[in-house]
Amino acid sequence: MIIDTPEVQDINSFSRLEYLKEVYGMIWVLVPIFTPVLGITIGVLAIVWLEREISAGIQQRIGPEYAGPLGNSSSSSRWHKTTFQRESSSI
Repeated sequence: MIIDTPEVQDINSFSRLEYLKEVYGMIWVLVPIFTPVLGITIGVLAIVWLEREISAGIQQRIGPEYAGPLGNSSSSSRWHKTTFQRESSSI
Protein backbone atom coordinates (compact mmCIF):
# COMPACT_ATOMS: atom_id res chain seq x y z
CA MET A 1 0.00 0.00 0.00
CA ILE A 2 1.35 3.39 -0.98
CA ILE A 3 0.76 6.29 1.43
CA ASP A 4 -0.25 9.57 -0.12
CA THR A 5 2.01 12.59 0.36
CA PRO A 6 -0.50 14.62 2.45
CA GLU A 7 -0.80 11.71 4.89
CA VAL A 8 2.99 11.52 5.27
CA GLN A 9 3.12 15.26 5.91
CA ASP A 10 0.41 14.91 8.56
CA ILE A 11 2.38 12.14 10.27
CA ASN A 12 5.59 14.20 10.16
CA SER A 13 3.89 17.28 11.57
CA PHE A 14 2.39 15.19 14.38
CA SER A 15 5.80 13.77 15.27
CA ARG A 16 7.25 17.32 15.36
CA LEU A 17 4.51 18.35 17.76
CA GLU A 18 5.25 15.39 19.99
CA TYR A 19 8.94 16.29 19.97
CA LEU A 20 8.14 19.89 20.94
CA LYS A 21 5.88 18.65 23.73
CA GLU A 22 8.78 16.61 25.11
CA VAL A 23 11.13 19.61 24.91
CA TYR A 24 8.60 21.88 26.63
CA GLY A 25 8.11 19.21 29.27
CA MET A 26 11.84 19.09 29.97
CA ILE A 27 12.02 22.88 30.15
CA TRP A 28 9.13 23.02 32.61
CA VAL A 29 10.88 20.43 34.77
CA LEU A 30 13.99 22.67 34.92
CA VAL A 31 12.16 25.97 35.55
CA PRO A 32 11.19 25.18 39.18
CA ILE A 33 14.78 24.15 39.85
CA PHE A 34 16.50 27.19 38.36
CA THR A 35 14.03 29.80 39.62
CA PRO A 36 14.97 29.46 43.33
CA VAL A 37 18.66 29.14 42.43
CA LEU A 38 18.50 32.38 40.45
CA GLY A 39 16.54 34.09 43.22
CA ILE A 40 18.99 32.99 45.90
CA THR A 41 21.97 34.10 43.78
CA ILE A 42 20.51 37.56 43.17
CA GLY A 43 19.57 37.82 46.85
CA VAL A 44 23.11 36.98 47.98
CA LEU A 45 24.57 39.51 45.54
CA ALA A 46 22.20 42.20 46.84
CA ILE A 47 23.03 41.39 50.48
CA VAL A 48 26.78 41.53 49.82
CA TRP A 49 26.40 44.85 47.97
CA LEU A 50 24.31 46.33 50.79
CA GLU A 51 26.75 45.10 53.42
CA ARG A 52 29.66 46.74 51.59
CA GLU A 53 27.73 49.99 51.13
CA ILE A 54 26.74 50.11 54.80
CA SER A 55 30.23 49.29 56.05
CA ALA A 56 31.73 51.94 53.75
CA GLY A 57 29.23 54.48 55.08
CA ILE A 58 30.05 53.60 58.68
CA GLN A 59 33.79 53.83 58.05
CA GLN A 60 33.33 57.06 56.05
CA ARG A 61 35.89 56.06 53.47
CA ILE A 62 36.12 57.15 49.88
CA GLY A 63 35.93 54.37 47.34
CA PRO A 64 38.07 54.22 44.20
CA GLU A 65 35.19 55.39 42.01
CA TYR A 66 35.21 58.77 43.79
CA ALA A 67 38.98 59.28 43.99
CA GLY A 68 39.96 60.89 40.72
CA PRO A 69 38.75 60.40 37.18
CA LEU A 70 37.21 56.94 36.92
CA GLY A 71 39.12 55.87 40.02
CA ASN A 72 42.41 55.53 38.16
CA SER A 73 44.41 57.83 40.42
CA SER A 74 43.67 55.72 43.49
CA SER A 75 44.81 52.51 41.81
CA SER A 76 47.92 54.08 40.32
CA SER A 77 48.91 55.67 43.64
CA ARG A 78 48.64 52.29 45.36
CA TRP A 79 50.75 50.72 42.64
CA HIS A 80 53.45 53.41 43.04
CA LYS A 81 53.37 53.01 46.80
CA THR A 82 53.89 49.25 46.74
CA THR A 83 56.39 49.36 43.87
CA PHE A 84 58.71 51.99 45.31
CA GLN A 85 58.35 51.06 48.97
CA ARG A 86 61.64 50.42 50.70
CA GLU A 87 62.31 47.09 52.25
CA SER A 88 62.71 47.44 55.97
CA SER A 89 64.21 44.85 58.24
CA SER A 90 63.96 44.93 61.98
CA ILE A 91 66.97 43.10 63.35
